[in-house]
Amino acid sequence: MTFEAAVRAAPSPVNGAYRPGKQALEKRHRKHVTCVDSLRLTGSLDLDGALAREPRYAKQPRWDYGLGYKPSRGKEQAVWVEVHSATTGEVSAVLGKLQWLRDWLSAEAGWLKRLTDHAGEDIRFVWIASAGDRISRNSPQFRRLSQSGLRLKERLALP
Repeated sequence: MTFEAAVRAAPSPVNGAYRPGKQALEKRHRKHVTCVDSLRLTGSLDLDGALAREPRYAKQPRWDYGLGYKPSRGKEQAVWVEVHSATTGEVSAVLGKLQWLRDWLSAEAGWLKRLTDHAGEDIRFVWIASAGDRISRNSPQFRRLSQSGLRLKERLALP
């Protein structure tokens, strides 16, 4: 299944939120995601924007974006990106968003979860530090982050 088909198979209103390339990302966030071959970015989803007006999700810690990525070899994948300030005080908030995303994928979006499972651990769940990384590598927060499977980067550069 393709990323586009998986998004369209998700429940409303997510099923109408697919956009080609990086178009679903806010303009200011697009520069943080690059790909050697732009055709490998098969689409995008503003998950936060799609669910923000849904009463059931309005107060939930929603994740920002999903991206479809087709490596030169292998199956199409779903990659999840959260653009957020990176300070020790924000680690718990972003880990809460990650848990919300994992739960949502499992309960609501099985096809997107399958595509997510195809992605390598280094790109599956990415926290893009919107204003630089201010999390000490010796802090308990960084250890929690490392154990979560979430990767902290200043930008996501896909091969």
